[in-house]
Amino acid sequence: MAMIPKETIEEIRARCNVVEVVGTYLPQLRRRGSTFKCNCPFHQEKTPSFTVNETRQIFHCFGCGAGGDVFRFVMEYEKVDFVTAVKILAERASVEIIYEGGRPEKSGDKDALYKIHREAATFYHRLLAEGTEGVEARRYLEERDLPADLLKEFQVGFAPNEWDGLMKRALKKGYTAEQLEAAGLVVPSERSGQKIHYDRFRNRVMFPICDPMGRVIGFSGRIMNQAEKGAKYVNSPETLLFRKNQILFAFDKARKPIVESRQAIVVEGQIDAIRCHQAGLTNVVASQGTALTENHARLIKRYADEVVLVLDADAAGVKAALTSSEIFIAAELSVRVVTLPEKEDPDSLIKKSGAEALITLVKEAPAALDFLIDCLGRQENMATEAGRMRVVKAVLDFISHCPSAARRDPMIHRSADLLHISPQALSQDLRREQRNQRAAPRRADEITTAPAPPKIYPKEEISLLELLVHHYPDVQPLVHDYLPARYLSDSICRELVELLMVELPEALTEGFQDFDDASQKVISRVQVEESRTIDAETEPVELAQRYVLLFWKRQLEREQAALSQRTDLSNEERFRESTRIRHDLHALSKGWSHALPMIEVRLHSEK
Repeated sequence: MAMIPKETIEEIRARCNVVEVVGTYLPQLRRRGSTFKCNCPFHQEKTPSFTVNETRQIFHCFGCGAGGDVFRFVMEYEKVDFVTAVKILAERASVEIIYEGGRPEKSGDKDALYKIHREAATFYHRLLAEGTEGVEARRYLEERDLPADLLKEFQVGFAPNEWDGLMKRALKKGYTAEQLEAAGLVVPSERSGQKIHYDRFRNRVMFPICDPMGRVIGFSGRIMNQAEKGAKYVNSPETLLFRKNQILFAFDKARKPIVESRQAIVVEGQIDAIRCHQAGLTNVVASQGTALTENHARLIKRYADEVVLVLDADAAGVKAALTSSEIFIAAELSVRVVTLPEKEDPDSLIKKSGAEALITLVKEAPAALDFLIDCLGRQENMATEAGRMRVVKAVLDFISHCPSAARRDPMIHRSADLLHISPQALSQDLRREQRNQRAAPRRADEITTAPAPPKIYPKEEISLLELLVHHYPDVQPLVHDYLPARYLSDSICRELVELLMVELPEALTEGFQDFDDASQKVISRVQVEESRTIDAETEPVELAQRYVLLFWKRQLEREQAALSQRTDLSNEERFRESTRIRHDLHALSKGWSHALPMIEVRLHSEK
């Protein structure tokens, strides 16, 4: 069986600084003292508890318990197995993987799919930039006022008007038809009882779709002539890499500006997004004409506090804006909605009136709630009770999507002002609506199981491990000589203490992948930084002495409790042993110097 050599894995680890890798995924990561911190990407939180330690090359979240090395982070974030995480980081670090036992070839292998997409994007772009086949596409894009440097930045390309233009080239490079089909680049068909394949994209301008790391994972192909038959856009199908409900066009380029501004601007089409970036609005992403989803909201929530929707001004665009607003509000994002002039989109507006026209509309965009009330006010007859009640019901339904009471309260007061209703009346109606929603029976497919809370480990045992890791030369001899590891109650803490009695702390990270998931989380927790529970003003040796005494005290108390249950002792023996335990507990209570002789006697008697 093909395997990745351990030496290769360690070379990749050495080249992939955990702070740099995590920062690629989480641009909001910032130095805080000796570590780096930001909000955790694996659970919802308002105060940063996700911590990265560059010295030890480890991360840990004190909120949800997630933690590990650079490979574990990629596994958790990308939702991939260890081998795939190694391949992702190998590509990043430009390390070639030479497999032991030969290279595995699978049509669904992720790194093969990344490579196929990267080479397909290069092929399409070269045809547009240089090929004779791309003359018409170049003319079309020139008419759209999209210069060559901008097309190169977004790697826009052209799919030739051939049934197998891409496929023939890919087959010559050693790819199989099954791999191309898994990538969504070719379509299978039956002819004369035989399975054949043909290119999915033909005679279309090609927009590569990238993941947040900038890797091409799919395409959107646009026709150049509205008179042509077929859909205006053809997108890649769902594949191992491409999930349309999780990807936003240009997000890889917009991510850093989004973090810096804490705002994401969402438009509909790729050309709209490209035009905005050209005009300096670099925090713009595109929904690619598909409905925005909760996954999109979660993605943006990691980087921004506010979303500005810039959708078409027609009825469909208004409806999409309202539906999308509910999704983003449910994710606790502030939402504003831009109303474009009639028959305009961001591309045409910027070309006609300049970037400042769109920038002004974004700055002046009303809150989604105001937008909703304005739209409803024009649709309904507010002079009638029935019309007013329909508006009120729609507004209450909209506000009910917001999970935060602190956010709902100003929304209620704003609605009350605009609708000329008392805030108290709206609040009462909202509570009734929410009670009715909670009382409604839920379908089986709507019921979700809450994630299991992180395991709680004995605080003192975790603190002892932290002392061993961060103050090893001072603490290890003391623990080695005076504290039997069996006195620790948690099996993982006990095993790690036992390991540190014979190995340096570096063994925890160097052999990180050899530990199970639960042990990895404990290792990352104690390595990432010393917790605030450790008294910084007390010397590590003194702290370690306190913990040794504490664990001895607990052991003696267990022996004391077990003594009453023993049936193999006479009353005299029971009294003698009970007196000894009380005497030893008293010695522990008087401090280290008084307890040490007792501990040495007990340890000697156990040998």
